[in-house]
Amino acid sequence: MLARWLRFGDQVPARTLSNKAGMRGVGGAMVAVLVVGACGSAAVTPVPSAVSSSTPWHSVPASPMSTPTPVATPTVAGPTPFLTQEPGSDFAVALGKAGLFAPAADSGALAGTEINDFGFDLLRRLDASGNLCASPASIALALAMVRPGALGSTATEMDKVLHGFGSPAQAGEIVSLLKALGAVTAYDESDPQATPDPSAKPVVELDVSNAVFSQKGMSLEAAYLDALTSGFGAGLGLLDFKNDPEGARQIINKWASDRTQGRIPAVLQPGDIDSMTRIALANAIYLKAAWAAQFDPAATKTLPFMRQDGSSVSVPTMAISHEFGYAAGSGYRAVTLPFTGSTLSMTIVVPDDMASFVTGWTSESLAAMGSQAKPYLVNLTLPRFSAETRTDLAAQLAAMGMPALFNPNAADLSGITTDEQLYIAKVIHDANIDVVEQGTTAAAVTVAVGRATAVGPGEGIQTVTFNVDKPFIYLIREQSTGAVLFMGRVADPSTKN
Repeated sequence: MLARWLRFGDQVPARTLSNKAGMRGVGGAMVAVLVVGACGSAAVTPVPSAVSSSTPWHSVPASPMSTPTPVATPTVAGPTPFLTQEPGSDFAVALGKAGLFAPAADSGALAGTEINDFGFDLLRRLDASGNLCASPASIALALAMVRPGALGSTATEMDKVLHGFGSPAQAGEIVSLLKALGAVTAYDESDPQATPDPSAKPVVELDVSNAVFSQKGMSLEAAYLDALTSGFGAGLGLLDFKNDPEGARQIINKWASDRTQGRIPAVLQPGDIDSMTRIALANAIYLKAAWAAQFDPAATKTLPFMRQDGSSVSVPTMAISHEFGYAAGSGYRAVTLPFTGSTLSMTIVVPDDMASFVTGWTSESLAAMGSQAKPYLVNLTLPRFSAETRTDLAAQLAAMGMPALFNPNAADLSGITTDEQLYIAKVIHDANIDVVEQGTTAAAVTVAVGRATAVGPGEGIQTVTFNVDKPFIYLIREQSTGAVLFMGRVADPSTKN
């Protein structure tokens, strides 16, 4: 499958796990797709995937990566890519020949900081009303796959908006980030097959996939193919956007649906792909996790929730008394709930004033919030909630400081191809999340046996009551990198939007 031939260190490539029934707790998925269009009407000659040579985006070992047996090897001028068949499909996949780039020494911490600053900048540009679900990591990774092909002011603007994420000097950061995220999936320790095997029972599953789909027959720069394989583990699927845009749309939608376990079945709507589309770059993130300390469904009650306009709505509200990290600072209260057996956690932030809080939020202030958190016995009430957002982010990203990328007359993506002038036409982002009381029976057993660490009153720990009964922000973070995978706002738990 695309984005699954590379191994990051000893990481076993993510795969579809068969044991899906009954998992609850937190489930979420998101897909970001960048649709790259051609500016003119130049014809694309349907020849075998011609690849031209150019100066590499970054210096990588010249040894080829391990791949399935090639089904064909086209004759081209310059380095010859691997050409394989996507399993179960009727389209070929081109791969660069560069080896995997060395991971950064900081294990992806810088990448996490850059993603978060980009995400908070974007949050300030998004609709401030209603519920929201978004993934800074997914959007940043999709944009970073464009970056090796960007030149001139287009590249300069991208580096500024992305806070350097995806720039040539930080190629190793992406490898480190993907390696850390690939190690998150955790299994039931009581399972005798608690190994990377489809029959094992995951209590936390995180799958991050990257893929690029290109017009069949379009000449591609060898350095761009190398950058995708050496930095992202992404192959390049060869589709016929020009003659069959609807067929290409359906193939990309199937890829996204497969990578999100069906939670996002149609990220691309009719009209998102047309005959002038030349490339679509996609990132998908799928999460399914159980709380380390589960909410008792018997304790869930219908309680009032105060909306921003002062009106009230009655919603199912979960309750738990447990030791959590709790922080109270100027204008906010926050609690962090870990997921079992992993480096993932969810932070719930209730600001006194949502708009002013979001205005000043940065990765630095998020880190400060974490350092201020102390262990408390928290008497917590939290509404069940779901959120779903689908939007085209092109206008917001241009307004953030990279307009050239979206301008047909100004974009310079000649590092991808010189056949035609390309630009980014759309940045489709589709994300959803569901938060409820508990995990599967297996997850509950795991928590009961080895994960629950509640400390009762009177054992030397302070107690605090935290009722989440007005609009709040949620963040799902990977702790080793600090990267925010899911981010959103809940204005009304009685609705998804």
